[in-house]
Amino acid sequence: MCHSLHETAPAASGLAHPARVLVVDDNQALCELHAEALKLEGYEVVACFDGVDALEQLAADQFDLVVTDRIMPVLDGASMILALRSAGSRIPVVMVSGSLVQTPLPPGVAREISAALPKPARLREMLAAVARALALRPTTPP
Repeated sequence: MCHSLHETAPAASGLAHPARVLVVDDNQALCELHAEALKLEGYEVVACFDGVDALEQLAADQFDLVVTDRIMPVLDGASMILALRSAGSRIPVVMVSGSLVQTPLPPGVAREISAALPKPARLREMLAAVARALALRPTTPP
């Protein structure tokens, strides 16, 4: 199940509207911490606790970026990213995961993400990775 956190701070990313970020992590406390930090930076945030719910949310709604964990029950972050790419989505992805230290990402997944941060990531580092990924994303003509 996903839930939305409404923006209360000025819009981040230099856009007229706040960038929409989907945060995905089965650790509910960490998911909500990342979501709240992004919200305080001015992003509009939706939080999901598994990859299946995240894919459903991404199919139903428009987002500018995904922040995801790697190891989750039901559908892990790597499989979720590959499913997004198979569906044609080029949405930037920032991965925050404790498993990155022990097990590197397969090359096919690694090249599909904007940044990979070891968990627990400092909030400042996660926010900087999000801002960089949003700044570098390809723009689509109106």
